[in-house]
Amino acid sequence: MTVFFTADTHFGHAGAISRFRRPFSGVAEMDEAMVARWNATVGPGDEVWHLGDFALRRSPDAMAALLDRLNGTKHLITGNNDGPATL
Repeated sequence: MTVFFTADTHFGHAGAISRFRRPFSGVAEMDEAMVARWNATVGPGDEVWHLGDFALRRSPDAMAALLDRLNGTKHLITGNNDGPATL
């Protein structure tokens, strides 16, 4: 098992594309690329500590679906951009 630490993924946050100069044409492309890269790095038996700003404006069902797609055991610490669905 490997333990990973990350932060500021900002899934679903259109403003993150320009603010952080991410090379994507839209949110769907960004989110899919981040899921693919996460899963290429994190294995099912790994552990991930996400230190804030995981996703923006997700319903609880959409948040659960996103988390289900990501490998590893996730521990989410809420950031200032995380809404109630992150909990």
